[in-house]
Amino acid sequence: MSSKTLSKSRTHTVVALSLLAFVLVAFGCEQKKQTKDRLYFDDLKLPIGAKAKIISDVNLNPAGTTSVQVVGVVPKKIDRDDLGRLMRSLWRQVKRRKGFRGKGTPDKIDIRLYTSEAQAKAGGTDWLGQVLRVGQTAKVTYTNRQKLPLLKYAKKAIGKLPQYSGTLKPQFLADADTMELEVKVPFVASDGTGQYLKKLSYTTLTTTFSSWTRTLFEKIPKLRKLTFEGKHDDEVVVRIWMTREQYEQLNLRQVEEGINAYRGKFVNRMLDGNPRTAKMVEKKAAKKRKKVYREVFARLPKEQVQLAKKYR
Repeated sequence: MSSKTLSKSRTHTVVALSLLAFVLVAFGCEQKKQTKDRLYFDDLKLPIGAKAKIISDVNLNPAGTTSVQVVGVVPKKIDRDDLGRLMRSLWRQVKRRKGFRGKGTPDKIDIRLYTSEAQAKAGGTDWLGQVLRVGQTAKVTYTNRQKLPLLKYAKKAIGKLPQYSGTLKPQFLADADTMELEVKVPFVASDGTGQYLKKLSYTTLTTTFSSWTRTLFEKIPKLRKLTFEGKHDDEVVVRIWMTREQYEQLNLRQVEEGINAYRGKFVNRMLDGNPRTAKMVEKKAAKKRKKVYREVFARLPKEQVQLAKKYR
């Protein structure tokens, strides 16, 4: 091979290598740019026992608004509280992500949980739960569209009832759509037998009614309507229903405090140890209670209050 031919071959080789180097550098720069525009983090961890699946976890890091969008799927009948815990868990993990342009954290965080993969992939507004923050200093909002587990909340509010040790037990009927609740309460003895009281007094009837009503309305803020039904010897002796607005107007807590304050005026008399005095005080308090509750019940429409004849 002549020296001229060899020189020409070397020139072609140098040119080819230069072009290859240019292409590789350009490709590398493009890859680097793509990496900057989108970040990757460790997989999100689900709470123990959570029945959910993460469909996508996209972390965008453009020169403009940075963002994180997480899309997942949960069972259609997932408990509302469980959904809430899942939402909070995902939020805690996502908000700690660093490395975004600007302040290091994403400008927008959008976590959506759907009830089917089809819905999740479509990315519509028919999600069941969403955690959203738009802006670095904006307040995060949690939107939980799952129905309130009203029955669960009611039983939790009332708590354990050791006096109902037999077959007679309270019944709960809940409508989560309308947030209405009905409770059927048998008046039983507190001696552990679980049987009906031998004698049901007006005091026991009204204190039980007041206690259940106040507890349920106060511990379930979204409860709209409550029906209380009391039974004695297998007969309905009281059935009263009211809306939250009516409950707030009646102010049963203040009613009970007033009755207790009246009874408290006679405490010193009871300290003499005379059983007749104690009996007299209880009689006065019972009389006062009956007068007060007759006025309370009269403030409700007649059709909302049903009392057995002996308790009217």
